[in-house]
Amino acid sequence: MGGAAAALSTNFKLLFAGRAASYVGTYLAPIAVAFAILDLHGSATAVGLSFAAWTLAQVSMLAFGGVLGDRLPRRMVMIGSDVASTAVRTTMGLLLVTGHAHVWELIALQGAGGASVAFYNPAFYGLVREIVPTESLQRANGYLAIARYAAFPLGAATGTYAVSALLLSLVRVESIARPTASFLRELRDGWSAFVERQWVWLTCSWISLYFVLTYAPFFVLGPYIAKHSMGGAGTWGAVVTGEGTGALLGSVVGLKLRVNRPLLVVSAIFVPTSIQSVLLAFHASVYALAPAAALAGFGFACGSVVWDTAMQRTIPPDKLARVGAYGWMSAMVFLPAGYALAGPISSVVGMRGYLLFGAAWLLASTAVLVRLPAIRDFAYDETPEAVVVPA
Repeated sequence: MGGAAAALSTNFKLLFAGRAASYVGTYLAPIAVAFAILDLHGSATAVGLSFAAWTLAQVSMLAFGGVLGDRLPRRMVMIGSDVASTAVRTTMGLLLVTGHAHVWELIALQGAGGASVAFYNPAFYGLVREIVPTESLQRANGYLAIARYAAFPLGAATGTYAVSALLLSLVRVESIARPTASFLRELRDGWSAFVERQWVWLTCSWISLYFVLTYAPFFVLGPYIAKHSMGGAGTWGAVVTGEGTGALLGSVVGLKLRVNRPLLVVSAIFVPTSIQSVLLAFHASVYALAPAAALAGFGFACGSVVWDTAMQRTIPPDKLARVGAYGWMSAMVFLPAGYALAGPISSVVGMRGYLLFGAAWLLASTAVLVRLPAIRDFAYDETPEAVVVPA
């Protein structure tokens, strides 16, 4: 592994294993919930509301999670989040297995799950920076992305959050997180650190519109189209597995990818995600849709590795959890509306029209984004710590 040996310390291996276990539940349980709602005679709108509940609760709590991630030992914040997530998924599983589940209960539990996850991710951002040296960050983020996307083919299990909490309890690191001012003052300081970096909020704003206009319609309408026109849950499972497989490959590429202009790379590799929307709009065969989903997964995963590394290399470590939280919050702020409105809007303009609009928007917006100086001119210098940011 050469110079990245420090990134593969015992602490990092425990963090990697815990993150993998946590992701199994986080990313596949919503898919099970979507088809559970449809099996309970829920509509595409009900599926969208379940996704919206998760995201709205997460967005609402992210800022608080960011402050806690910079005030308290980050490992302990993440363990608390995993324990709460275990309770939520166990309750949901019991309701489904015993046949007592109602649509409104699943939507409410999705909200509780989203709130618990909100405290995990900002602290995780900071903990990676504490454990991994700067020169190994991209390799470390690549491995963590592998942990994230390897979860897709494995299936969801309620015990995965408990396993994550156990592994995190074994991590030994002296955290730099500590209170420096009042809670509200730290909220304001984190926001200031976020907005003063134009490249951060510009990219997050673009992603927020991508989520609401392209991402949400695909994942809300997809299960409905699959159930009624494409062979059911098995077909959609193949699409999701294709995305996970592509994302896994993108994570592996992210291990070794070296870029000087990371924001241009992130922008460019998001463009192919439009293909899956176009194919779904025309109810394409799973043999075409699954590879397109794999291409989308590749771009999202590889882009996430590059983006996370840019954040960790340029944001002060003592503010990283808060800036990361505001980044996630701003990126997902419209996503609940995207989930909730995907069904009603598609009933007016048609599912095909809505999906094609999302694909066209992504192409047009990316062409505008890459011409902005804050994005176009952002570059790393030769030294690991250095970065060139446009004035």
